[in-house]
Amino acid sequence: MKLSEITSILAEASLPALSRDQLLELAGSGGGKRFEAALIAFAAGERQARDELEATVRVLDAKTRAALQRIGGQLAVDQLVALACREQRRFFNAIDAIESRSARAAAARSYLVELGAAALPVAAAPTPVPAADPPYYSFKIFGSAAALCIAEATTQAERKHTINVEGAVALAGGGARKAFDWPNKIVVQLTVQEAYQMLALLENKIRSLRFDGHGRAHDKSLQIEFQDSHYFFRLIQRGRAAVAVQVRAVDSLQIVSLLYKQLLRNDPHLRIEDIRAMVDRMVGMAAPYSVKPA
Repeated sequence: MKLSEITSILAEASLPALSRDQLLELAGSGGGKRFEAALIAFAAGERQARDELEATVRVLDAKTRAALQRIGGQLAVDQLVALACREQRRFFNAIDAIESRSARAAAARSYLVELGAAALPVAAAPTPVPAADPPYYSFKIFGSAAALCIAEATTQAERKHTINVEGAVALAGGGARKAFDWPNKIVVQLTVQEAYQMLALLENKIRSLRFDGHGRAHDKSLQIEFQDSHYFFRLIQRGRAAVAVQVRAVDSLQIVSLLYKQLLRNDPHLRIEDIRAMVDRMVGMAAPYSVKPA
């Protein structure tokens, strides 16, 4: 694709042009074909391809690259593009938090270290990140072969508060302390409506849920079942191994608490009692769901 064509498509997407050197660096990596596919898709009218174009352009920006170098980032450009396209706003917010030395800088660096995009500070031992100092508050739930990370999130289009359910499989050879493949995690962000439905399930008002069609390619699903002694979470993405985790009742309380927090942030005029009443009404009208008898 010619430079003039690329510049024209980026301008149509209201994105800055890339220099010849930036394009040559991208073309020499595995991210070049991905970028070209996003350009073609956007030019063909697929507006959702703009998110991938924006993430790629921001990764190639000199300020972003310099910021990552300052925190010890060693990833190749194609790996950075893949990370940025997957994580999007959360990735760049973390870089901004570090550069501005905000109160969230420590947690932002821990997040980037976990992704492999930053190094731990020299001469500093890793320290636990306080739950009150996120870019986003999150917690993990570990299973025998996989793990979940439940994180607060904000929808891009409407800026509504919700949660992400992220899952990663265990890596082989982890020894007594298991390691998980977080850089290649499966992420499903709930809609506000789905957040209400998950709350209904985790309060044992319904027995199962399935959320399909998530992700840019609409190839991700989240299944949850109430199995009396625990909840069974299953994250699926086409072409990848499923992530399956049993969640104990005591661990589910953290998810319930975060769901209430996020839903109340969307509608601060409501009380917890109001949300419970709305959930009860939804369950009573939702014939497709299997309601647990009282």
